[in-house]
Amino acid sequence: MIKNPMKTPALSIIILFLISVTASPALLAQIADTPWPMFRHDLQHTGRSPYTGVQKPVVKWTFQTQGAVTSSPAIGADGTIYFGSKDTKLYALTSDGELKWAFGAEGEVESSPAVRADGTILFGSWDGYLYALDPEGNLLWKYKSGGGIISSPAVSADGTIYVGCWDKQLHAITPDGKVKWTQKTADHIVSSPAISPDGTVYFGSGDYYLFAMEPEGKAVWSFGTRYLLDASPLIAPNGNICFGSEDARFYILRPGGDVEWIFDTRYDIDSSAAIDTKGNIYFGSGDSNLYALTPDKKLKWTFETGASIYSSPAVGAGGTIYFGSRDKKIYALNSDGSLKWVLETGDAIESSPAIDADGTIYIGSNDGKLYAIGNEPTAAKSESP
Repeated sequence: MIKNPMKTPALSIIILFLISVTASPALLAQIADTPWPMFRHDLQHTGRSPYTGVQKPVVKWTFQTQGAVTSSPAIGADGTIYFGSKDTKLYALTSDGELKWAFGAEGEVESSPAVRADGTILFGSWDGYLYALDPEGNLLWKYKSGGGIISSPAVSADGTIYVGCWDKQLHAITPDGKVKWTQKTADHIVSSPAISPDGTVYFGSGDYYLFAMEPEGKAVWSFGTRYLLDASPLIAPNGNICFGSEDARFYILRPGGDVEWIFDTRYDIDSSAAIDTKGNIYFGSGDSNLYALTPDKKLKWTFETGASIYSSPAVGAGGTIYFGSRDKKIYALNSDGSLKWVLETGDAIESSPAIDADGTIYIGSNDGKLYAIGNEPTAAKSESP
């Protein structure tokens, strides 16, 4: 467990206790309390929203950038949508799709942003920097690593920022942008770290291993797969760690690193998994299928698209599963695996969807656009004379 090193008087302890039982988990974790504040929604990477997503889709608006949008969007406290583009910029848009500002990095921005409780926006770039911006788009600080940052940052309860890097290290960074510690691996890190309620940090590496780290920087254990591990781990409510690998296998490990179950697909897995309120797990594969696994370790169903799936699914409160495919399409599936709706974009989709409080789905496409998909307006009923 993470322990607070501060020694406080009795009154302060009481105040801290009252805060702990009244504040939301997102706030206590230093992540903004918004509909979708970071990659995969939360620190456990559940990919699950408390809001019902789009049921009858209509494209509300699109915003064009000058590069592919593989970054997945995050939503700020005032409804601002943040996302990166391969045109080297991080964009901030209003909920109506108007540009608020754009911040130029020196390399492509594939990292998905995270929004802290204080409004700070954190994201990485291929230029090797992790950037911290204020809500107006001004640079607060930037942290230099030894390689490109495609991994998306996570912020722990004590404010430490964790992010993987192409320099073969996981970086633990202080809230003001200083190095705390690093963990060396044998290859690049694209996987975005997930943080369990006890503070353990989990991440995958291109050296085929999943690592479990204590917040103080000690490696607890590692688990080897048979190929690259670029997908990000999901931490289930029972503490199990769930993730896919490019060895075409989906793994479920117990918190101590022992195998609970291994499920084979037909091709590599780079999509990160989502979990619904019933414990069903969803993820995409390079074999073009979205898979649904039950809590009792059975295949529930598969849904085939027209190309490989790198996009990581999001699950709405009503159980609808949303994701993109490299066949250029955005899909919404019912919880039984049947198709609810589909929309086509101008190019392959590798970005993952975010769900807003009104149900709007935001997702990027390699056509350079961010798409906002809302519910089709209900026709007004005419009154009888």
